[in-house]
Amino acid sequence: MKRVFFYHMYADGACARNFIVCEEDYRYVFNLIGICSFLSGAVVLAFSIEDTHPHILLRGTYMQVIAFKSCFERSVSRHIAATRGTLDGVVIDCMLDHVEDEEYLKNVAAYVIIQPTKDGKSVMYHDYRWGTGCMYFRTDPYVPVWLLDSDCNVIKPVKMGDMKSAERKAISSRVTLPQDWLVVDGLILPQNYVDVKAYESIFGTHNCYRTFVGAGRKKLMEVNGRMAVAMGVMMDDLEAREKCRDLSKRLFGTRDVRRLDVQRRMRLAAELMNDYRLSYRQLATLVRLPESEIRMFLK
Repeated sequence: MKRVFFYHMYADGACARNFIVCEEDYRYVFNLIGICSFLSGAVVLAFSIEDTHPHILLRGTYMQVIAFKSCFERSVSRHIAATRGTLDGVVIDCMLDHVEDEEYLKNVAAYVIIQPTKDGKSVMYHDYRWGTGCMYFRTDPYVPVWLLDSDCNVIKPVKMGDMKSAERKAISSRVTLPQDWLVVDGLILPQNYVDVKAYESIFGTHNCYRTFVGAGRKKLMEVNGRMAVAMGVMMDDLEAREKCRDLSKRLFGTRDVRRLDVQRRMRLAAELMNDYRLSYRQLATLVRLPESEIRMFLK
């Protein structure tokens, strides 16, 4: 039986400053998370979409989560190019943090949903339209933020199967989604695919959840620090290439990485990571190996 794990998926906001530039982008990414979950089999526990990057808490096998990541990156890039004519300087290079420690998992789970408030938006996380903060530890009856219009009237969801073909294509032109999934105002409702009970089980009690959501700067810095290590230092490509060649010459007697076998390339990547804290993406480019293999070898 394949083991499932928790992963924190996020992107470097410095590389994707124009990730979201309009409401259409928010809507696209909001729906895309559900589509990627459906296609990959990875389970979404929580997410928050920020102007420059997403934060998503996933559970699944490594291959399921990698499939989710690939689908997300590819689709966002395609959307930006199609709607703006260029990639607009956006680099969608998502990181996957494998979370094993139970205490740190609580920290990450809280961190994901409090993003809009933490980042200075004038909104509480449980009222944020582009995240799942309104879904957890709620007492019925309650109305999710997506079901309220601008006048606070409740909108009735419709099933995907009851929508017109053009309406379905506007949401997902390339994928046929489950006919019983609920949609409101063109948004795929997270209740179709977000595992609320699994998220709540991370904390166990309402009070534990309250404690971690209201955690201080030290808890936030723990997550920020771990992300910074994973993203690494983005050294100038030319400088990084020279560092790689020099190190290859010192270790293996050649400046041409292409002459090295896989084992030596992996060692070179490990030494570069240790010396310069380069990102996985940059390491993969330098040593000419797939990023997925670099991540597995160095984690």
